[in-house]
Amino acid sequence: MASLRDLQCSFAAALRDPGAACAVTPAANLDVYRNHGETQFRGVLAISFPVLRRRVGEDYFRQLAHHYRRAHPSRSGDLQWIGQHFAGFLALHLGCTGYAWLADLARLEWLRELASISVHRPPLTADSLGRYAADQLERLVFTLQPSLGLLRSDFPVFSVWMANQGAEAPPVDQSRGQEQGLVQAGRNGVEFRMVEPAIFSWVSALAQGLNLGEAVAAAGLDEQGLLSALRFGFAAELVCDVSLPR
Repeated sequence: MASLRDLQCSFAAALRDPGAACAVTPAANLDVYRNHGETQFRGVLAISFPVLRRRVGEDYFRQLAHHYRRAHPSRSGDLQWIGQHFAGFLALHLGCTGYAWLADLARLEWLRELASISVHRPPLTADSLGRYAADQLERLVFTLQPSLGLLRSDFPVFSVWMANQGAEAPPVDQSRGQEQGLVQAGRNGVEFRMVEPAIFSWVSALAQGLNLGEAVAAAGLDEQGLLSALRFGFAAELVCDVSLPR
């Protein structure tokens, strides 16, 4: 007689693979659980990636979800994390096709998912810099919102996402090329912002823990560019702490 552990393992394998041997009888009963498991998995994936689902259509999304589940079955009791490997799966599955841009769209939507379960900490204003002397400013380290996600794509995925917030969304011209932007939890939900390359590089450097002087150098900002970056950072409520390391 099979042990309980062996029975559970064979049952879990059979839910994903109809050809897998399973001690559960009658075998036809597995179809009920198998169909429910696949439907539930696809439903959660659709909640996390609504724009991607809309752009590829229901039938193709069903196929993608099926193959993704075979490659990355859920290994957590929390269904929130089902989609965490979806972008990487799409990059491998579609990387050499005309649909390679869907991987970056999935990355953007996953940043939205992460931001939706994160917190929005009380932001600082630019007045917080007044506590420091002029010769200390370049050594300041900015702590950014924990929900902040950054994405640079060779494709106009921010435009695709924004265009698909309403019904009857038209296709976005892929020749528009590279876009970069931010995703974060805001006062009224998740916020998306497209930004200029220099601003994106500056915020990315701060997010990596570089101090203000290092971030300015990494982004290649001049004095006017720094002022613009600071205005943007505080206006967008990105900064929730400023410190001067010893």
